[in-house]
Amino acid sequence: MEKGPVNHLCPGGGSPCDGSGFRCRRGRRKKRAPGRFALSCAGGRRRHDCLFLFRSYFKNGRGGGGDSNVEKSQNRAQAEGDMTGIKDRTLWIINHHAGGPGRHESFARELESRGWRVRLFASSFIHNLFLELKDYRPGSMHLMEKLRGVDRVWIKTPPYRGNGLSRLLNHLAFAWRVTGVGLKLEPPGAIIGSSAHLFTGLAAYLLARKHRVPFIFEIRDIWPQSLIDIGAVHRLNPLAVGMGALEKFLYRKARLIISVLPGGGEHVAGLGIDRRKVVYIPNGVDLAWYDRCAREKSLTPEQAALFRKIKGSMVAVYAGAHGYANGLETVTGAAAILQRNGVRDVHIVLVGGGPCKARLVQAAREQGLANVTFLDPVEKSQVPAILKNADVCLFHLRNSRAYRFGLSSNKLFDYMAAARPLIAAVDIPPLPGFSRFGVHIPSDDPAALAGAILHMAGMPPEARRKMGLCARRYVERFHDVPVLADGLAEAVENL
Repeated sequence: MEKGPVNHLCPGGGSPCDGSGFRCRRGRRKKRAPGRFALSCAGGRRRHDCLFLFRSYFKNGRGGGGDSNVEKSQNRAQAEGDMTGIKDRTLWIINHHAGGPGRHESFARELESRGWRVRLFASSFIHNLFLELKDYRPGSMHLMEKLRGVDRVWIKTPPYRGNGLSRLLNHLAFAWRVTGVGLKLEPPGAIIGSSAHLFTGLAAYLLARKHRVPFIFEIRDIWPQSLIDIGAVHRLNPLAVGMGALEKFLYRKARLIISVLPGGGEHVAGLGIDRRKVVYIPNGVDLAWYDRCAREKSLTPEQAALFRKIKGSMVAVYAGAHGYANGLETVTGAAAILQRNGVRDVHIVLVGGGPCKARLVQAAREQGLANVTFLDPVEKSQVPAILKNADVCLFHLRNSRAYRFGLSSNKLFDYMAAARPLIAAVDIPPLPGFSRFGVHIPSDDPAALAGAILHMAGMPPEARRKMGLCARRYVERFHDVPVLADGLAEAVENL
């Protein structure tokens, strides 16, 4: 093998390769023509991982030889959107599941009020509800509108149910179509691609590279590690291996990595990525919006009838997804223990939907649980009105290593915004000093949860009220959207 500057390893597994087209003896490759693209080399800064990057390389006129190493590095940085700072205060946020009010809609509205121009890209097919929100013209795959003060770009994606192949196709369709739409629009100053699934991050990276603007990758769920930790996929499954490679690729290419988890930097550093690229911006709640909904929204007739019926009981409310990770069989198990022990002044209300709800309802019916009521899913704007009728709020997550990097649950902050005390059944305390806000117990333990509910029921109402007010003050200080938007704006402006 000829000598040359060592940049990265040859995929043949032998000696280092300089990117010139030579391989070691195991690689068995002849020298390429001068100026051609060394697709065979893997790892390092010269690798181009997809056809899009390959085409852009030649389209931008860098297929010929003769450039200096400095010029090539500058060209490569430009082509990948590695710009110094942002050119203006325009921002795209791409989040497959930002279909309703939530983190990114609130950020967009807040930044708009500060003079930014923000576009929010999302699928109009709502996960968990399996509901299509929009009507598209024949042949159209996207729709633009101004909704609740935010510029929205809706992407049409195929419907699905469950977590099978149809959901994967939905993810791929979103990434493909949002890329196609984004290529036709005027470039922003920067692009954020938000997980959970990594194809959204890939779409954001490709758009950022094409538009030559900084790419920002946001971690909300650590895929594929979270899927491995909950047992949804084996670590050696080809899908997990492929997602792991894509995850590292996106971390490397991102100018900035936003983590909603306090331990996100630790995870990124464990993959060999510079931890200094990571900024922690947790989830939170838009308190101005929340309080307005609490004032203006009212209960449905069904909900109002329920709360009139159980008036006089201590009401414990869970509002959120009924999925595997939520482990709500522990909640119904606690209700069964309370009923068997003759506790009649406690009622548990579970609001929401998800793949496990039908089984939970059937189990409660078979056990004859008179102290549990299931309510249909509601719009997020309806949640504050329901939580006003709660005495305590329930938070439960199944025991899993997936939470070892910390928690940042929107549900938790909604509860705290309602100024209600909490019972958190999860392996680690959800927040520092959580005992000020409620009771923390291990997950997956119906007896412990029943005991915590009894403890709350036995507390004087004034003591519960003080816990709730303490929780509210905490989110006002650390998790209100304007506070979090300060951190986001500063991080993006300092790119």
